[in-house]
Amino acid sequence: MAYLNPNLGPGIEGYNAWIHGFSYLFADMRFMSIFSILFGVGMMIFVSNVENRGLKAAKFHYRRMLFLGIIGLLHAYLIWMGDILVPYAICACFVFLIRKWSSRTLIFLATIFFFVPLVLNLMLWFGLSPEELFRTFDPVWNPSIAEQTQEILAYRGPYLGQLEVRAEGAQAMQTYLFIGEGFWRYSSMMILGILLYRWSWFSDYKSKTWHLRFGLIILFSGLFIAGTGLFQSYKVDWYGPWALTIGHQYTYVSSLFIALAYISLFIYWSQTNILSGVQDRLQEVGRMAFTNYILSSIICTLICYGHGFGLFGKLDRLEQWLVVLLVWVLILLGSHLILKKHKQGPLEFIWRRWTYH
Repeated sequence: MAYLNPNLGPGIEGYNAWIHGFSYLFADMRFMSIFSILFGVGMMIFVSNVENRGLKAAKFHYRRMLFLGIIGLLHAYLIWMGDILVPYAICACFVFLIRKWSSRTLIFLATIFFFVPLVLNLMLWFGLSPEELFRTFDPVWNPSIAEQTQEILAYRGPYLGQLEVRAEGAQAMQTYLFIGEGFWRYSSMMILGILLYRWSWFSDYKSKTWHLRFGLIILFSGLFIAGTGLFQSYKVDWYGPWALTIGHQYTYVSSLFIALAYISLFIYWSQTNILSGVQDRLQEVGRMAFTNYILSSIICTLICYGHGFGLFGKLDRLEQWLVVLLVWVLILLGSHLILKKHKQGPLEFIWRRWTYH
């Protein structure tokens, strides 16, 4: 809960407040939205390649998602509870069925799906009394010292002692959190990815500066929405029931704007020769996205959990940024070294073998 409630963990005093504010504006949920959109794009590229080979797309798509789901379950229960692969595999099985629907229908469906969690949060905020809201959300928003201590000690302890608390978190992510928001949000983003692929958004560049202008406009629009949410959160002193319902709406909506802005700005950048070496390194990271996703969890859990350095709950926000930079460096270097000798990352290779054999 320290991820959502900034008063927990390192808190928001001094530079921790500025770092949290920066992450809230520019990072929180933004890259997960990009990942979801590109997952839809990747699914369409895969389906197109399979069909061009005269094969049945459904057979290979569902085999592919089965493998993804299995790896996701292992990831969630054995490495890190915040796994996204299981929800993505489930959503992609559904989205695959509607991929050929008309663009107008898909736009309508994606819009409905995107707004479902917003409507549910509004119903909670306006449908419950202040007392009911407090009883429902405050124990989640402000876990007791005993609950915090139990989780911290479990993750700082030996590997086997982590399994129970990790399983509880993974089950929550894969059940009521997925039903209440995850399914609707991930599916709507994947459908958006299908539409962007269909409209050749990633290859028909319109003009050299179109993506730059579009990206900047919606970036500032998204930052305005997020900034309003951040201001309001401080205004209500990060009151839990509000932050988990109305306050969450600001991050949720702005993430779509800012994710599209980042994608658009990267498309513009890809048309230039600016820092072309960095572009090459990032492409290598993208070619190993599956491997790098699991590798990130392994690195971070070794840093934080008891079977590694045991720093769980000890790092302030600046120290957490140093961990982020370390992971970025390792992934950039590792991807480059592996792809110098191999065409794919190890998990990508296994995934492909599973899909086609």
